[in-house]
Amino acid sequence: MHVSTPNTPEPIATTFTKMFGLRYPIVCAPMFLVSNIRMVCAASAAGGLGAMPALNYRPLPKLKEALQQIKAQSSCFAINLIMQGKDYHKQLDLIIEQQVPLIILSLGDPTQVIKHAHAAGIKVFCDVATLRHAHKALAADADGLVAVASGAGGHGGNISSFALIPNLADLTSKPVLAAGCINDGRGLLAALALGASGVYIGTRFIASYEANVHADYLRAILAAQADDIVSTKRVDGYPGNFIKTKTLVEHGVEPNLFETIIEKNSAIRRMVARSRAISTLFANNKKISYRNVYAAGQGVGMIDEPQSIKAIIYRSVAKFHRLKQQMLQL
Repeated sequence: MHVSTPNTPEPIATTFTKMFGLRYPIVCAPMFLVSNIRMVCAASAAGGLGAMPALNYRPLPKLKEALQQIKAQSSCFAINLIMQGKDYHKQLDLIIEQQVPLIILSLGDPTQVIKHAHAAGIKVFCDVATLRHAHKALAADADGLVAVASGAGGHGGNISSFALIPNLADLTSKPVLAAGCINDGRGLLAALALGASGVYIGTRFIASYEANVHADYLRAILAAQADDIVSTKRVDGYPGNFIKTKTLVEHGVEPNLFETIIEKNSAIRRMVARSRAISTLFANNKKISYRNVYAAGQGVGMIDEPQSIKAIIYRSVAKFHRLKQQMLQL
């Protein structure tokens, strides 16, 4: 049974909402093999910003068709471009051709991509998990940062939100989006208090009607608690947060002997990680892939039922306003 949607809440104005003309500073985070056209359009229609990875629609003609469908329904949305693999330059060319309003970059040097995007009048945000990443992104003239803190689903960082977000907010006046364990108005209020001007919500939207994920994935999301989330490099070579399912346990979450040895050599470690990432993202890896292991953040225990994306956003914003008023009365 669908949960009823509350009345339209009052807007929340931040540097991020002003930059893109949004009603609410909420991004439906781009999630590999999860985000789709319906999710992007629903989030944008509800006053937030919908985003999806370019990799979710392959080959390129499918991506072009998806972008055109989204543009027919939404004036503002974002595409996540992963700077790995042989086709990302072609994806970038298509994204620029279609005049996507915002590109969110992951895994790579953003300098040349930002130059090309800015020449076309397109803004670029960069995923950052450390201050070192942030300095590089800002030096490349990124328009904003996505603070990927510890506990975030998928490729989460190792730094707590309570450290990463205020450090980044002190570093730049450009918008900082908080990512990691944000499911509702409590996380939204906390993130803005720490200095963010918007939030990524990912795992919560996996349990949305629009997500249309496999029933096993949805059941895993609804059943999991924070201590069911494990961080491992063994899925795609980079540290990531996943639900501890039977499939993942059988594959193993701890490094094997080879991985322990190469960990001591940073150049070899990066090369192997990049190779494994490309294999997992682009090849039909039947043994272990994002189709049989499930990314999720540590905030998963706060999710107990599916809702529409509109209901999730509206309820989050309404809760934000209630909590803000309560805080002012303390």
